[in-house]
Amino acid sequence: MIAHAPTRRPAWSSATAPVVVYGTSWCAASQMVRRHLQRLGVPYRDVDLESDPVAASQVAWLTGGYASHPTVSIAGSVLVEPSIAELDRALVRAGIVRGGWW
Repeated sequence: MIAHAPTRRPAWSSATAPVVVYGTSWCAASQMVRRHLQRLGVPYRDVDLESDPVAASQVAWLTGGYASHPTVSIAGSVLVEPSIAELDRALVRAGIVRGGWW
């Protein structure tokens, strides 16, 4: 279980958010990741791979040739199709949220 996001955190804009979600509007896993970040109060930048071919190419390069979605960048670490538990652990490691039971 993740604790809520810290009460004192830097003011992030979508351009400087520490989390970037690369996905599509119709992908259930992408929607799940975005909803989870919203529930935690974590600011993120959402990049639609269907409307941004440059981002789709970058994701394909990062993931070994496939535009896998969601692909999530957290403070420089890249997660490909992460589970919620993997996402939470990466958020804790990056110091974006406080740790849970692990």
